[in-house]
Amino acid sequence: MSDMVILEARNLVKDFSALRAVNDVSFALNKGETVFIIGPSGSGKSTFLRCLNMLEVPTAGKILFHGKEVNHCSRNINPYRAKVGMVFQHFNLFPHLTVLENITLAPVESGLLTRSQAREEAYGWLKRIGLESKAEAYPMQLSGGQKQRIAIVRACAMHPEVLLFDEPTSALDPEMVGEVQLLMRELADGGMTMAVVTHEIGFATEIADRMVFMDHGQIVVSGTPEELINSDNVRIKEFFDKVI
Repeated sequence: MSDMVILEARNLVKDFSALRAVNDVSFALNKGETVFIIGPSGSGKSTFLRCLNMLEVPTAGKILFHGKEVNHCSRNINPYRAKVGMVFQHFNLFPHLTVLENITLAPVESGLLTRSQAREEAYGWLKRIGLESKAEAYPMQLSGGQKQRIAIVRACAMHPEVLLFDEPTSALDPEMVGEVQLLMRELADGGMTMAVVTHEIGFATEIADRMVFMDHGQIVVSGTPEELINSDNVRIKEFFDKVI
């Protein structure tokens, strides 16, 4: 793992009227690092992640990508989002497009790849995850686990430098969680830089380089999985007692 910072938040704040969802959060994601963001429901995890992708415009603070501030140019944010991909809880596949069309649309429309290049890469990804036979299927014909793996592949098709995952397995039936986690593990092992919001604490402790615990919109502790599990912080102890 390199210590080169790719993505950084400095003193990030996000308000929704009177509610401060993210409260003065500073965070750095290094090249090749896998960071899991954990904490109780309502702690600001997903809002923070959405701010990193500029799906939520921060109220205050800075987001930097390779040291350059990105949240001052929100009107032309698509090039940034192409490099910082997002995988959502509920897949967000286009229902009227086939699996192949879902994967190839963005790289072709953005000019990243020609149609033939995009199709070749898409079939490579589908073969890798064992879904080559589903290339012409529509999302409604897929299981939840298949949809989420296609959503991850769609994000990877843009050749991102960073992938952000917002509770990628929480909408899945328990038997489908493993196949998505396997793909995420392969991406992490391959050096993909990843930040993951999750309630799957066991999985997080297995593959995380670092874990971040959030509560009341703030980062309480950041460290290795072992450091968080063995933390003396009372709030973290209470959380782990309930989820482990």
